[in-house]
Amino acid sequence: MSDTDNKKKKWTLMFYFASDNTLSPSMLYQFKAIKTAGYQVDTNVLVHFDPHERGIPSMIFEVNRAEKDRRRKSRIGDDQDPRVRDLAGDQVEPMLNDDECMQRSPLSDTDRLTAAEELRHFLDFSRERYPAEKYMLFLVGHGLVVGRDAFLPDDNPGTGISLVELDNILRGFSREVGKDALELIGMHSCSMSAVEVAYQLKGTARYMMGSEGLSFVGAWPYRQMLQKIFSTIDKAGQSTDIGPDLMERLHELCLHNSADFIFAGYSSDLCLCSLEPNRVKTLSGPIERLSKALKAGLKDNRCKELIQLAHLESQSYFQELYTDLYDFCECLKIKCKGSDANAAQKEIHKACESVTRVLSTKRGPIVQADFFGPDCQYSHGLSIYFPWARPVEDASEHFLRNYETYAFVTELEGDSWLDFLEAYFEETEREKRETRIPDELKETLKRATAMFKPMAFRTGTSGTPATALTGGKTSPADASGDFSYSFIKNYSRDFAITARALKVFEEDEKGPRKNPRKKKRK
Repeated sequence: MSDTDNKKKKWTLMFYFASDNTLSPSMLYQFKAIKTAGYQVDTNVLVHFDPHERGIPSMIFEVNRAEKDRRRKSRIGDDQDPRVRDLAGDQVEPMLNDDECMQRSPLSDTDRLTAAEELRHFLDFSRERYPAEKYMLFLVGHGLVVGRDAFLPDDNPGTGISLVELDNILRGFSREVGKDALELIGMHSCSMSAVEVAYQLKGTARYMMGSEGLSFVGAWPYRQMLQKIFSTIDKAGQSTDIGPDLMERLHELCLHNSADFIFAGYSSDLCLCSLEPNRVKTLSGPIERLSKALKAGLKDNRCKELIQLAHLESQSYFQELYTDLYDFCECLKIKCKGSDANAAQKEIHKACESVTRVLSTKRGPIVQADFFGPDCQYSHGLSIYFPWARPVEDASEHFLRNYETYAFVTELEGDSWLDFLEAYFEETEREKRETRIPDELKETLKRATAMFKPMAFRTGTSGTPATALTGGKTSPADASGDFSYSFIKNYSRDFAITARALKVFEEDEKGPRKNPRKKKRK
């Protein structure tokens, strides 16, 4: 234990690498980038690292603590001694001597903490052992929390963190360290810059930074970010009031570093968002008005067409699961404008205007939002959950049941976005294709329908796309690969079949039918 433990410092920076999955090797590289940033004497830097290999426990490191103990002044960067520093001497949990390491048996899944327990333990450890006046938290791993509720997944055991759990963990930490002590939550994960996330986490920190769509390995330059933080703290002297300037500079550092991904053909976005409750809640009234207007508009055939067209045209992410809220409203606003607009269209136009007005002004939650590349050119900062069809729920995924527990739904007094989604799925669903089934096959149809009922079809990806934090590539599906139908078709999910195809099930019961045209060999 360092002799600096339990002495309150100005800052504690916390990096949570959820690397007990395919991200483990790339996480270690990010960890080393933090290591080479140097150190600042008034700042603790803690890293949680959970290797993917079975039997190796999660570890917490105080980065460069040995060097800080020897030197009583900051050393930001390599100065005149460029080298790749190893992690020896930085580990603070678990603290094991060589004999204990040799005797310890591999950990089973039941010995390990869940993903939520791991994050809570890391925050408690940081708060108790490394108290500070101000904190920053960076969460690095797989995202897609809205609806999917499997943030920062852990393979051993197979668990993830729901949005409500994330809120409870961060809110408990903020309550312990004091109001406004948590300055920034950096979400280096895919699809975390969402209105549902901002609404759920409001008041837990001053700022949140994340992407609506993809977030790439190496996109956030941790070495440079830490050096910028250290330099700002050095210049601030005894004050911890750094204002929004540092947050904006961190956002710009990530943006500038990510821009070169365009040379590989990738597009991405990044948003710095305020979590100040009053700024987030400015969306409440406009969202309620929009949900009500859209729900009413679905009863009008022309309005329904315009809503679907705006949905199709607007910026979307992750196989059409999420849509940029501002861009959807902008597309729909244009379509509902004109002298021939009916009453429903006029109300939708007004509701869309109220949303875009909040999202584009300083009184709203968005501080600054940017993008690079053509695929994300209509990103404005915050996405909203907007699939084309009702997700099919199974034992592991239940999107809508998750969604109805969010503060974005429970805290709104009028029509919620979920109310609109329920109506949208129902009103835009294409009717089942009817086929003529002969009377003699009616019993076979009943059996086939009963067999179909337990089955489910995917409406979204259950895994994280390889082009995101994994750094890999996806290939077109073939006969041996993964395949799923279009994600923008809202078809009836009632069982349908042609009469000739239905005879397959009749053959299964009675055995193969004889082909009267086939002649016997002589």
